[in-house]
Amino acid sequence: MKTVPSNVIKDYPSRGPLQQFRFATAMAFHCFRCGQPKKSKLHTIYDGDWSRRLCNACYGNLLSLYCIKAGTGTDDEKAEELTSLLPTLVSIDERRQAERRLLMAETRAEHLSTETLRFLATAEHVAARHPSELEWSPAIIGLCKAVESEVVNRLIQPLAQQTASLDLTADMEDKDIGRVAAFCADQNRKSPELGAIAHFLQTVTHSQRRRGTSELIGVFLRISTDYKGSQWLLDPCGLHQSITKITTGFRNKAAHIDELSEVDYHQCRELVMGSDGILWKLNDSVAGLRQRRAI
Repeated sequence: MKTVPSNVIKDYPSRGPLQQFRFATAMAFHCFRCGQPKKSKLHTIYDGDWSRRLCNACYGNLLSLYCIKAGTGTDDEKAEELTSLLPTLVSIDERRQAERRLLMAETRAEHLSTETLRFLATAEHVAARHPSELEWSPAIIGLCKAVESEVVNRLIQPLAQQTASLDLTADMEDKDIGRVAAFCADQNRKSPELGAIAHFLQTVTHSQRRRGTSELIGVFLRISTDYKGSQWLLDPCGLHQSITKITTGFRNKAAHIDELSEVDYHQCRELVMGSDGILWKLNDSVAGLRQRRAI
């Protein structure tokens, strides 16, 4: 850290890379995160660099981020907390503008669900104005939630509709498919997270025994044959591998204390919405589904 200015009258304990200092009089500065001119007695310094000062609002947002990442919750719980932080970073007008920009730049986005489009646009907006030196977990979480939202919308909800009349008690007790089964049994429950969906797909593709005994897996295999891209959906190197890469390579890391960078964001973005991204492959795979009566 550079020498602390002489007119600082109090310094506060560091919180991650953040440390606050109180000046004797209000001092003008530009917040390096939001770019706005500020004047305050209380200044927050990022990573010991006095040229990177944060306003109180940006300090609060970043402090919430580091508190979540340092928490004791599971990866799923911390990922959900980070997701809840996203709306505080973007106004409704900014999100709507970002959605319009995304739809103009990527015509395939018009086929995404409303929720998926919202997560993508929010992630893109946060990334566009995010200083490269800062932690990139919120934007990365937005990309991961977009994938989760679209997989639930395209695969898990139709599965729930097809199994509405079945007794899924035994499947709900299965540690590998229980979260998906519980949602299919009661769609008022919270939808399964990416990790739970990955476990379900792994079981579908690898467990011959449960293919023969599980009501849920049996229905999933039967309706999957109606999808144009059923081979990619059921191939261990297809959808399952893509979700696993996103979950272990980015979502779970975003929930941990280690910081993710701008490079991590662009790598995740390429997997999610690059030219051969998972969102486009998923939508291509489920195109042309024939209607079936509920089983």
